[in-house]
Amino acid sequence: MIEIKNKAKTISAFFYFKEPESIGNVVIIHTLSFIASHFNVSIYTNQADFLRSQLPDVQIISLNHIKLMRNTIFGMLYYCRKIAKILNSDKSDAVFIGHNSSPIALWLTKTCFQYVYQVHEMLGLEKKSVFSKIYHIIMEYIIIKGIRASKANFVVSEPIIQYLRLHNSHNLYLTPHCVDLKTFSGPSFTDVHNGILRKKEQGYFIVCYTGWISEIRGLHLMLESLYFSLMKDSRILFVIAGSDVQHTEEINNYFLERNLEENIICLGKIEYDFIPGVIALSDVCLSILDDNPVYQMSPPQKVIEYMASGKPVIANKIQTHTMLITNEYDGFLTEDNPSLISDRILFLKANPEIYKLMSKKTASKFDTSQVYKEMEGVINHVLNNG
Repeated sequence: MIEIKNKAKTISAFFYFKEPESIGNVVIIHTLSFIASHFNVSIYTNQADFLRSQLPDVQIISLNHIKLMRNTIFGMLYYCRKIAKILNSDKSDAVFIGHNSSPIALWLTKTCFQYVYQVHEMLGLEKKSVFSKIYHIIMEYIIIKGIRASKANFVVSEPIIQYLRLHNSHNLYLTPHCVDLKTFSGPSFTDVHNGILRKKEQGYFIVCYTGWISEIRGLHLMLESLYFSLMKDSRILFVIAGSDVQHTEEINNYFLERNLEENIICLGKIEYDFIPGVIALSDVCLSILDDNPVYQMSPPQKVIEYMASGKPVIANKIQTHTMLITNEYDGFLTEDNPSLISDRILFLKANPEIYKLMSKKTASKFDTSQVYKEMEGVINHVLNNG
C-alpha cells in the first residue's frame, strides 16, 4: 500500500500515454508513484486501465472518451483546453502534468507543476520535411509557452535546463532520472528469466539491452557488434527486452540467418517488473543512441538502471552518455563502430579481474529518495507559501 505522508494537500495529475506499456513509460510511472506517496493524488489519463495496473493504490480517472487529434496543432490545443477545464473543476490544490501536455497550463486557474523528461516533442526525431520542420517549430513554441506558465518545472538533465533557459523559461529544477535501488539490488526471478538462467549456468557471457528498440537507438549497430563478437567467441548470449513484434522478428531473423539462434534471447515487450532480473543476470549492458539534438539532451533511463545493478555499460560517445559513464571506470565509451564495441565486449569477457573492478554500483546518487527530495520540498513550499 502507498503510504500517504501528507494529507493536507491534494494534487490532480494528468499524463497522456501514446503506448500503454511499462518499459518505455517507466520514468513517468516512477515519478507519479513518488508524488502519490507524498500527496493525495488523483491521476487523469487516456490510458486508465494501464495506469491502474501500474499504480493500483492510486485513484485513476479515465479521460479516454476525450480523443486527441494527433499531428494537428489545433487538435492538440483543443484537447489540452478540454483537459484543463476538467482539472480546473475538481477540488485539488494544484496540478501536475508532463511537458508533452504543457499547453494545459495556459488555461489552468490553479497552481501548476510540470515534469520535463525529454525534448522529443519540441524538436522531433525523424528526418524533417518542410512540413515537419514547421510543425515542430510551432510545437516547440507552444510547449515552451506552457512550461513558462508553471510555478515549478522539474527537468531531467542540465542540457535540457540550458535549452529551456535559452527560451526564457524559469523556475527550473534539476531532477535526474532515478531508481529505487532496492529493486535492482535484490531482483526476483520468474519464468521469464528461465532461458537466461540456463544460458548463464552453461557459462555464457551475457550482453543485454533493455528499452525501446529502433534504428535511432542503435539496433543494427548492436546486432553487428554481437555478430563480430560471436565470430571470435561463441559463448556469448545477447538478451533484448523491449522490442515490438516487428523488431522482435527482425532481430530473431538476423541471428537465424547466421545460424546463431542459440546466441539470442529476444523477450519482446515485457512488464518493467521483469527488467531488474534481466539486468541482474547479464554481465555487460549496452546503450546506443543517435548523435542528434534530442538524444544529446535527453538522458537514457536504462544506463542508470544498469549502474544500479552494478553492470559495466558499453555506450557510444554522446553527451548524455558521457554525463553518466566514466570511460574505463564503470564502462566504455566508444565510437559508432561495431568492431570497437565488439572489442570491448570481448575484453570484458577475457579479463574477469578488470570486469570485477568495473562492476561497481555507481548509481547511489540516483536513488529516488535522494533525487526526488528537492521535488517534494519545492512542491510543499509552493503550496504552503503561494
